[in-house]
Amino acid sequence: MHKILIVDDEEALLKNIADFLTVKGYQVFTSTDGDSGLELLKKNNPHLMVLDLHLKEGPTGTQILRVAKMLKPDIKVIMFTGFGEEDDAKDNCLSLGADAFLSKPTSLKSLTETIEKLLEGK
Repeated sequence: MHKILIVDDEEALLKNIADFLTVKGYQVFTSTDGDSGLELLKKNNPHLMVLDLHLKEGPTGTQILRVAKMLKPDIKVIMFTGFGEEDDAKDNCLSLGADAFLSKPTSLKSLTETIEKLLEGK
């Protein structure tokens, strides 16, 4: 069973995605801030992380991305943002090791397709 960590400060969105992915058969861990997200990363060793670029508290999404790739170089990371600076942000995140970049809102179908593509062969 693949393990997925979701770090997003929008609690309703977080719950919606987590519930959906759990029904799809994934083991899901969630966090609303970067510090506890990093703790969950260390403790649960997920295969993939869905990470909000702009968190209200603690480290930023790019800071978490850097640490996650240092701690677990093979983790797949989907960056998630609802802000408009997508081109620069996307290029920056991909250069830091993100595997995909999605804009909010995105459909659960699109998110699931991206997750499945990244986890193929794992």
